[in-house]
Amino acid sequence: MAAPPPPETDPDRQSDWAVERKGLEWVADHERRGAPRVLFWPWAAPNINVIIVTFGMYVAALGMGWLSAAIAAAVGVVLSFLLVGLAALAGQQGGAPTMVAGRAAFGFHGNKVASVLSYLALVGWETVGAVLATLAAKTVALRLNPSASPTPVMIAAFATVIVVSTVVGIYGLHVILRVQKWLTITFGLLTIVYLVLTAPRVSFHSTGHFGWGAFAGGVAFAATAFGLGWVNCAADYSRYLPRSASRRAVVGWTTFGGSAAPVVLMGFGIVLAAGDPAQAKAANTDPVGALAAHLPTWFLVPYLVFAVLSFIAASLMDLYSSGLVLLTMGVRLPRHRAVLIDAALVTVGGGYVVFAAPDFFAPFQAFLTVIGVPMAAWTGIFLTDLWQRRRHGYDRAALYRPDGAYGRVNRAGLGALIAASAVGLGLVTSADPHIGRLLGYLFTRAAREGSLGTSNLGVFVALGLAALIYALTHRVVQSPRAEQDSVAAGDRG
Repeated sequence: MAAPPPPETDPDRQSDWAVERKGLEWVADHERRGAPRVLFWPWAAPNINVIIVTFGMYVAALGMGWLSAAIAAAVGVVLSFLLVGLAALAGQQGGAPTMVAGRAAFGFHGNKVASVLSYLALVGWETVGAVLATLAAKTVALRLNPSASPTPVMIAAFATVIVVSTVVGIYGLHVILRVQKWLTITFGLLTIVYLVLTAPRVSFHSTGHFGWGAFAGGVAFAATAFGLGWVNCAADYSRYLPRSASRRAVVGWTTFGGSAAPVVLMGFGIVLAAGDPAQAKAANTDPVGALAAHLPTWFLVPYLVFAVLSFIAASLMDLYSSGLVLLTMGVRLPRHRAVLIDAALVTVGGGYVVFAAPDFFAPFQAFLTVIGVPMAAWTGIFLTDLWQRRRHGYDRAALYRPDGAYGRVNRAGLGALIAASAVGLGLVTSADPHIGRLLGYLFTRAAREGSLGTSNLGVFVALGLAALIYALTHRVVQSPRAEQDSVAAGDRG
């Protein structure tokens, strides 16, 4: 009797616990595996975070009443993560990271402008996460022992966020998917405990009045705080999925994973603000630590662990994607070394803000919020390009060559980004006096100081205007037929 043939092996397939070898390289069809449902975990874990309760308090401060505020928050969260889900289709179709796929809309070199903005946003929010985790550690340490110095606990929390995020980011996507699954389950259990302990302080008494300006502000705040900050890395986590996987499932699992917890937590924060205005006011300066003010002592340490781990869940995704973006900008390094560079920047920047210049934190956050305007414009262009021009997929060779079908600079994409950003920045305001003077230049004085000025109208305008400009002008640069021919002739993997 003949011996059975040896099992087939794939020399390119790695163990899920090995360091990911791929950087910007195209993921070929034989390397793809998994089902769209795996996308639930990486998007759920970073969005089960106690700070989201504080975000709900911010929306409540717009003065609409709890029901209107909760609806505005839910609309902003769900719609923004729907954009993330749609952008994830680029990874499934193209097999390349998000900002590499962006070369189709902006050109090989023109895309570097968007990549720089994306890199600043990702590294900046990584830094914010490390800082907030450290400040939460300070608050809990002082609550447990007011006479002791909180510095050792702060250093431990800061180092934990940096080290764990860096290690997991170096290992890469497959380890991230596994880690995020267990973090999601852990966060879900801790969230239930937190909500039960805090529920007696909520109130459904409504004191505000509905206004469209405040409602739009709530939607815009939720959208910019959540999905719009993740669109630029959506395809990074879907590019290993089979091309035959359901597109609806890719969009659906991404949207559900990212939006389910924030809708609940923001809604809880809104009614908690109504029941405890003093805590809501304290959350303006200590957005994580203030939420521990009324917790029983026995839950303070689990709460701190929850806070630190939740920022790790977000930071490791930012760190992984920022490493890919750094390579897209033209830096020639292995992916794991790019992650180390990003980690070093976060360590220096976060350490400076926490331990040397705490007053710099507010303007730093304001600056990152401003970056949200051009990133919203980028989102409009990227999704319009995906919808109108990539139905046949991406030309593999053109994504990696400046002389390919997508060219060096796509004037339609870059022009739409610049024009829409200029208009959008003129329709947003900032409470920071240094940054605020550069914004809102398209508002009248009355509009700037009213509810319209605080509505972040420019975010929506930038997204919609960029999509419209690109849709109308890209045909001048190259006909859709020419690009279809280039895809048909090229290697799609």
